Amino acid sequence: MTRKDQVAAAFSAATTTYEAAARAQAISADHLAAMVAALPRPPQTRVLEFGCGTGLLTRRLLPLIAGDWLITDLSAAMLESARQLAPRSRFQVMDAEAPELAGQRFDLIVSNLAAQWFSDLGAAINRLTALLAPGGHLVFSTLGAQSFRQWREAHQSLGLPCGIPDFPSRAALQNILPAARIDEQLFTLAYENGRAFAAELKRIGAGTPAPGHRPLKVADMRTVLQRLGQPAAITYDVLHVVIGPR
Repeated sequence: MTRKDQVAAAFSAATTTYEAAARAQAISADHLAAMVAALPRPPQTRVLEFGCGTGLLTRRLLPLIAGDWLITDLSAAMLESARQLAPRSRFQVMDAEAPELAGQRFDLIVSNLAAQWFSDLGAAINRLTALLAPGGHLVFSTLGAQSFRQWREAHQSLGLPCGIPDFPSRAALQNILPAARIDEQLFTLAYENGRAFAAELKRIGAGTPAPGHRPLKVADMRTVLQRLGQPAAITYDVLHVVIGPR
């Protein structure tokens, strides 16, 4: 099973628990939707959404944007859940790193907290940007370097490897995407304890570790969870990116 298969399987397994647990994703979707609402667009907009999940961003944008929607996700189960929100839209299981869209062009491409799963963010965004029609915008959010800082520090203090992937800082992402406008959104969520944080990641399907990471022994993981404290605070660093028009 490839890592992409693992990611898709984890999100598919979390379809029924995602909505109630996706607190950070909802906060990010609100911010991203406000950014999209401020952009110029044609009266009938051709929209591509990738990594739709259960439709947190979809439901925020549908009332604002009329036109032809193509809604996609790596997980067929997540896509089926989102279908209930927009039965007249088009839906497609798709790996956004390798979009197969037969020459289609879009006035707006959007995504909320899916791009952090790309294996090569810069190359993927270049391929997606190539799908924009003249005057179009690509607007997406991804996790930044300060995300889960407390989780990483708990591992480091114990000399244990951390399975959270490395995320780019705002400056690093700007270097990767020099033509982009990037807004940074920092916020902290409170959890009853470290175990509650780990459980939330599982309920949203975000537990797939960085490539090559070997799971910790049960005793080591228990120590990490204790090190986070009670209650536990976890930082989220969300980078909101706008690219366009060409």
